[in-house]
Amino acid sequence: MIQTETISKANVAELVANIEKLNKKCRKLGCPEMKLSFDNEHTISHDYHPVSGRKLLSPLVIEKIDAHLEYEIPVIDGWELVAKLDIYPGENGGNVLVSAVPDKHVPDAYKNRNYIACEHCGYNRNRYHSVLLQNTESGEYKEVGSTCVKDFMGHDPRGFLFLASIDFPSICSFKGESFGRRILAYGLTEVLSITAAVIDKHGWLSKGKAYNYGGEPTAERVWDNLEPDADVMKYRKENLVTINDEHKALAEKVVEYFENVDATDNDYLTNCQTIANMGYVPAKYMGFACSMVSSYEREMTKKAKAEADAKLPPSEWVGEIGQRIKDVRVKVVFTRYIDGAYGASTLYVMKDALGNDYKTFYSGTKWEYEKGDEILITGTIKKHDEYKGKKSTMLNRVIANDAPANETFSTEDFKL
Repeated sequence: MIQTETISKANVAELVANIEKLNKKCRKLGCPEMKLSFDNEHTISHDYHPVSGRKLLSPLVIEKIDAHLEYEIPVIDGWELVAKLDIYPGENGGNVLVSAVPDKHVPDAYKNRNYIACEHCGYNRNRYHSVLLQNTESGEYKEVGSTCVKDFMGHDPRGFLFLASIDFPSICSFKGESFGRRILAYGLTEVLSITAAVIDKHGWLSKGKAYNYGGEPTAERVWDNLEPDADVMKYRKENLVTINDEHKALAEKVVEYFENVDATDNDYLTNCQTIANMGYVPAKYMGFACSMVSSYEREMTKKAKAEADAKLPPSEWVGEIGQRIKDVRVKVVFTRYIDGAYGASTLYVMKDALGNDYKTFYSGTKWEYEKGDEILITGTIKKHDEYKGKKSTMLNRVIANDAPANETFSTEDFKL
């Protein structure tokens, strides 16, 4: 098994020391040691300080490197670990959260449950932890209570469970990039309401993208509101948000959505559904809970787009390759900033009243529009594109102007 994380080169020595400490435990438990390697040295430019979040007068360039942790979870007597199951109390009893070993499949029978069992001893009693094992030859799955693992395997399971619990991303979260927390859990509605307010103010940013491209991840901003410390109050007050009725309403919609979502064969949705049913967020799942708001809004956007597209005729190609079209009235339906190998540009996706899609990449400064703007475009047809069965006309050398306000977005013939 190999896990990879991108870290600052300045933290290489600390990571090496951390892995050596873990390897000492490996040697003590008699299990194979982990191997750490590095490659892909590169630099990342930050416009904001990665610790304080303050705007910098000039970009901060940080040297990065990819760290690879290679190790093997022992297979004991033909049994390998698939997942760990932990139970958390809730209003309607227990709620089981599943932490799967990377690249392992967890059958649906072990998801969406409110109890921990042991298929080895079969004894019915209150349990808080178990492990899901699979036989490498027969493919049989077996849930074994944590206190029965040694008896089931006939070996000391500590090394087996220790390696299975390795969380490389957490090991790579160094001081200044992650913060220790005091409270073990928070109410789900409170967390989701704060998350909605943070996204409303700062936008959504995952931990992975924040680490590689700069900025503070949304989950850290949520923590700053839940447990503001001296650093937040002195240097990062902009992270503090005010919750309004819209944020609370959104939180309620998110909970309702995940309570009823079809989580079949989807571990992410299964855990989201479990957290929604629990009504609170264990600290270790804070990032998970915050992502529920972004995931919900993304799904609602896709649904709204699909419904809007269903009301329009299918998109068709416009004109001929090389033809110059003039003053076509379109509505901007999507924009995305792209920083590629050939420089930065913005992808614009536009639609005319007939339902035809137009796309262009624009890197100039003469015009800039947002989703929902109605504009007049003049451009040269570069190619007729098709993606997932949907046709679009790709343009270049595009000139855009504001559409006359006294005209309506209609199906009038455009000029060719």
